[in-house]
Amino acid sequence: MQNSLDYFSQKDIQITNTVSKDTEKSVLYIHQAGYFSSETCPSSKRFQLDSFFFLYVVSGKGIVEYDGSIYNASAGQCLFLNCCNPHSYRSDPEDPWEVMWLRFNGTSAQYYYSLFTREKCCVFIPNNPQSIKIILSQIINNNTHKTENTEIINAKLLTDLLTSIVTGYCIYKECSDKSKYKIFSVRDYLDKHFTDAINLDDLAERFYISKFYLTREFKKEFGITIIRYILNKRMEYAKELLTFTDKTVEEISEICGFNDQSYFSRQFKKSENETCMSYRKNNKSINSQAP
Repeated sequence: MQNSLDYFSQKDIQITNTVSKDTEKSVLYIHQAGYFSSETCPSSKRFQLDSFFFLYVVSGKGIVEYDGSIYNASAGQCLFLNCCNPHSYRSDPEDPWEVMWLRFNGTSAQYYYSLFTREKCCVFIPNNPQSIKIILSQIINNNTHKTENTEIINAKLLTDLLTSIVTGYCIYKECSDKSKYKIFSVRDYLDKHFTDAINLDDLAERFYISKFYLTREFKKEFGITIIRYILNKRMEYAKELLTFTDKTVEEISEICGFNDQSYFSRQFKKSENETCMSYRKNNKSINSQAP
């Protein structure tokens, strides 16, 4: 069965709604919603619109200017803006973004936005991006195939979306400035991609940040170098695989991102003070005795 994002990728979608006066006075409602592919995503520059804007970056990167500040957004990140404030956004020409978005308003919209801005930057990574994509897909589908229940379903889906954003707590809740935000963005990226081939130059380019600043601030924030952070993540994953699977040391080495099994084995022994096979034997024995 074709999933919703596969469907959207076949064509751009832009929906504009005219809502009833009763809806405007009573519930959250959709002004516009849609999907833009990386080939056709337009730029926008606006202000003093009585509405709110939400965008999810499916892939690629973009640049956002909001209320006098500039932010970078990449795959898996979201924007949440008050359109009364000056704002613009555009796709990165080197890595164009693919986005799902909506513009909305309603009786409780300002309340949700106020709760959001107490804790978070306008560009953020949600704790559960999959649920955000699902809700946005449902909103787009609901407004693509309108029925007499479209407006009330919109209200329900918007409430679900905003509740998820406000109560789900973004990973970067603790970030109070853009520079620190980027460092936490790097950490989250490493948490998801630690088995990939990663180097400092690529990280610096991905997050639009100096390599030297990145290495200094990461160590300052987390008390560990980036290389050691990646290595620790790989070792933890290797221990899981040794304990709970029957994969060979060679297979585990490759899965964890090592090109050289001998190097992996040396690093494992240095980290755990025992060989991979010794660790497996000891921990499988412990787990086999567990109730």
